[in-house]
Parts: sequence; structure tokens; C-alpha cells
Amino acid sequence: MKNINEKKIIQNIVDKTGDLSRYKMPQGLEIIKGIGDDAAYWKSEDFGYCVTSDSLVENVHFKLMNFSADKLGEKAVAVNLSDIAAMGANPMGMLINLGVTNDITEKWINDFYDGITKLALKYNCPVIGGDIVKSEILNISVTCIGYKKLNIKNKNIFLTRESVNPGDLVYVSGYLGNSKAGLEILNLLKTDLNDSEIYLINSHLTPVPRIELGIDLNEIGITSCIDISDGLLLDSSRLADSSIVNININSSMLPISVELKVIFPEEYKNYALGGGEDYELLFTASPNNQENIKKIAEKNELNLSIIGEVNNGNGEIMLDGSLTDPKGWDHFDN
Repeated sequence: MKNINEKKIIQNIVDKTGDLSRYKMPQGLEIIKGIGDDAAYWKSEDFGYCVTSDSLVENVHFKLMNFSADKLGEKAVAVNLSDIAAMGANPMGMLINLGVTNDITEKWINDFYDGITKLALKYNCPVIGGDIVKSEILNISVTCIGYKKLNIKNKNIFLTRESVNPGDLVYVSGYLGNSKAGLEILNLLKTDLNDSEIYLINSHLTPVPRIELGIDLNEIGITSCIDISDGLLLDSSRLADSSIVNININSSMLPISVELKVIFPEEYKNYALGGGEDYELLFTASPNNQENIKKIAEKNELNLSIIGEVNNGNGEIMLDGSLTDPKGWDHFDN
């Protein structure tokens, strides 16, 4: 599988199917964006809608021994809602497809849906359909739908990756690298865990989708947004590539938790730059929006850190002013 390039595969799919002008929609309904963002989206007369889909496959995205059934259900929903958050949308509903092996019991499935229901109620996102099938390996696929009421203020409806401007500041929510650290601790199979290790493990097991933050950022007109699923550098490169700009990340400004620095004093910066599954929001905004962003940080009781800036360019990522290879999680290189 190492010869497969995910970026090239996606581009090939776009080339084959992505020309939306080839498809006829009824009057008043317009598909605005297909492949290439955190979610596809369309609009009718009064609302914009977006939809995203993600899969979790055993031994690729998770090890079953690390999760109780309800916690796995929670994470499956959270990682999909994170894409809805990155669009600045309100959750509306979701479909759950579950492929179960012979080892999975009815109780496990019921517990799994307890976890799903917990987040469905918390984020007002009911399960509206799906499928359960037999499978050779446990796999979960979730499709989430979001919406936004149209208004004159926000003509673009949703946050995208394509509107980054030179001169913008680069922000990130929360802390970086905690999820990668939590996974590393789980892989050590330790039984005697201290508070810092438990904190990092929980960051991996129970990510928090930044729904309210995304909605607030959309309202003030930031220029782009993406959630960090595959690592800061790799997801930054997706913003840079989509908007044909260069992004410079300042490593001294990365928000890194005390717990991460204590447990991994040699690796914390690498985890922050390349570790996946943080599910924080990475976004860009005009310097004129700094005061609004500070107010949003206070409202959400969440640190929103400036970590870099946007320059003219052709889609490259700089680290402390030097060109860098934006490595992160790649399904076909692990």
C-alpha cells in the first residue's frame, strides 16, 4: 500500500466526477462544493446544508482493547462532528453504518449506541438512519449533516479552505499533540498511570468537537478553517494548497500542554507538529479580527493561539521560516 498516494487518488476522483456543472439540479437548489473540503455543501432558498463522512476501522484507526463500546461510539461521532465544526455549521443529523465481526455481542452494540446517543443529545444531532452488517473486521462509518440559516452577512455560508489571504494570521484552538501522546501511552500497556498520563489518554479516547467555536468563528468572517485530524503540518498544507499561499508556522508559539511536556520532554514538539487526531480547529483570519477572536476565546473558555502567518506563495509550508516537508498521518504510509 505504500505506493498509493492519497492526494493523487482524491485528485483523480475529482477529475472524473467533480465537475458539478455536468449534473442538473432543480431550480432553487445548488450544490456549491463537492470534494475537497471538510464537508460538501449546498443551499436552498433559506438554508445551507453540509455533509461529511468518516470511517473508523479496527487496527487502522483504533485498537478495540483501548476502547469500551460506549467510548468508541462517542469517538466515532466526535470525529465526524469535528468536520461539521470546521465548516461553522450546526449539527442536524447523522447516519451510522456499523460492520460487526462474529466476536461482537448484542450487548456491545447496545453499549456502542449508548455512546452515540450521549453525543447525539449533547450536540442536538439525532441518528436518522444507517445500516448494520456482518464484517470480517470491525468498522464504523458515520455520515453527519449540518446546516446554517442563510443571512446577508455571510455570503459564503460555510467556512472553507479556499479563502486564505496573504497577511492572515494562523490560529489553532486548544492544545496540540495530546492525542498522539495518549496513543503512545496506551501502546505501552501500562497499568500504573499518573494523572498526566490519564489526561493525555483521555485526549485520545474522547476528543471534543469544537461545534460552538466553529459557529462563532463563522459569524465573524474568518477566512478559512480545517480540523486537525492528520497533524498540524499536513492539515496546514491542505489550507495552503487549496488557497495557493504559503503558511509559516512558528514552533515557539505552539500551544503545548504541561502534561505533554512532562511525559514526553524530548518528543512534545514533534507530537504537536505531526501528531494526528487532535481535532482542534486550525483557522486563518485577518489581523483586523484579533479582538473578535479574543472575545470568542473568552466566551468558549478555550485558548485560541496565533501560531503563524500567511504569505504569498504556491502552497508550501514553512517551519520557523524554512521550507519543511509537511508530514503527518497518511493511511497508505503507516
